Amino acid sequence: MNYHQRHTSNASRAPNPANNRQVPKDQRGGPHSNTIFCYGCDKHKQRQEFSETQLKKASNRNPKKTHQIMCKTCIPPQTTSIKCHSCSKTLPSSEFSKTQRKRQDKAVCLECRRVLALNDSDEDLSLEEDSDYDDDYDIL
Repeated sequence: MNYHQRHTSNASRAPNPANNRQVPKDQRGGPHSNTIFCYGCDKHKQRQEFSETQLKKASNRNPKKTHQIMCKTCIPPQTTSIKCHSCSKTLPSSEFSKTQRKRQDKAVCLECRRVLALNDSDEDLSLEEDSDYDDDYDIL
């Protein structure tokens, strides 16, 4: 084998993980099946009926984390609007920061957060202008 054959052969390459996704045995349909068990509808379904995210979670090899995957039809739709805890308006999720979208029960929209931040800085300025504030805290 010459240099070119040794360094262009696919035999020494690692397999492409995108083509080699593994699903735990308890979620497979059969030994040569391309089906996966959906915990939402309790049926074996074709691999194409699952999102890439669900397949990645299923292939997680950590035995302490068993993810019960669901097909695309069983997954609840993504939230498109959230009620702001501050102004009580129902707004599109794009009006909230990523962190606020995760905690929807206490979410505050970007506009309210901006106003709150401005009010906080205004209070800081008014404290610094207060002559009693200077006396209380020995500010030079």
